[in-house]
Amino acid sequence: MRRKDPEYQQAVEAAVAILRQRARAEGTLTYGELSAELEARGFDSIPPYRGVMTYLLKDVCLHRNADGQAPMLSAIVVNKASRKPSEQFSTLARSVPFSRPADWTWQDEQQQVFAQHREE
Repeated sequence: MRRKDPEYQQAVEAAVAILRQRARAEGTLTYGELSAELEARGFDSIPPYRGVMTYLLKDVCLHRNADGQAPMLSAIVVNKASRKPSEQFSTLARSVPFSRPADWTWQDEQQQVFAQHREE
């Protein structure tokens, strides 16, 4: 699947729904679990590493957040072994439009995601 494929935006919407549901429960999920959840919803071409997953998670963060000021929803997607987001997540957080400050941490971002969805 490529970003220009018509079903790509549907995959983004599905990922947003999956992550919002998990955030309401204040839980994380691994890249593999997200890939499996998407596959269960008919999106079988999103492996849990690199490639499409990287773009998908960026677009999840930009979903209804074009200015990058809202909490980055993909902060709750973590590596199975380390239980931390990938280094690509930190790179994304420091890039435009997110531009998180030098003292920013992914743990703070996760807590902001949980707080936002607790209030929904």
